[in-house]
Amino acid sequence: MYYDEHGKRVRTKKEITDEDGKIRKGCTVIAKGEVYESHMFSVKNDRNKSELFLREVKESYTDLINRHISDPEQHLKVFDKSSVYLPTKKIGKNNPRATEIEADNTARQEWNRTADMALITGIAEEAILEVKQTEIHDKVSQSIKSKGWLPNLFRSIVGKAKDFLQNLIREKDMPPKPMLNINMAEFRTMQQLMIRIQDRAREIKNLQDNVLPKLKQQLSETTGLFKGKERKAGRTARNPQG
Repeated sequence: MYYDEHGKRVRTKKEITDEDGKIRKGCTVIAKGEVYESHMFSVKNDRNKSELFLREVKESYTDLINRHISDPEQHLKVFDKSSVYLPTKKIGKNNPRATEIEADNTARQEWNRTADMALITGIAEEAILEVKQTEIHDKVSQSIKSKGWLPNLFRSIVGKAKDFLQNLIREKDMPPKPMLNINMAEFRTMQQLMIRIQDRAREIKNLQDNVLPKLKQQLSETTGLFKGKERKAGRTARNPQG
């Protein structure tokens, strides 16, 4: 086998020799019976393609980086897919899909903030994870199978899941519904008494507002014999000798 300076195989020895018939520098001749090709690496391990291996590598490198960071608050963390949060995507330089990824990240961050609020409110983490699974993961999987990856549809699904979780938060914040703790027979008796009292109150109000003013008006307008007798009785009382 004859190979030139660039490692390219040629057909004859003449193609790799100089004017003096010597093999040029950098060219290779493999004699008959020698090994001319070998595999330096074994077959790829399928484990190296698994999610578990990738997570182990991430955790290993994250720990290595954190050793050189003195402030514990600045330590890096590997995102936990089993948490209630959704991961955001990094936007590379000059990425043509930058606007789309940024919109996706905004939807994911809104969900994450709502999840934080749900935890603070007292909603169990298991309940939030169930909403995340049924309202996001399951529906996104169904959408991809039927329609393919549609970014706008993904954001719509995340938005509806966020609204669903917000409703749970509002229900958690609402005071418990009051319970009627009274004997129903006593309640009906009190209700009938209240109705009777309200009827009497309306009658009294009618007398004060309508009947009594009319009687006063009629009395002030009274003329004739009654007023004449009233005046005569007044004079007699003032002059008993007359």
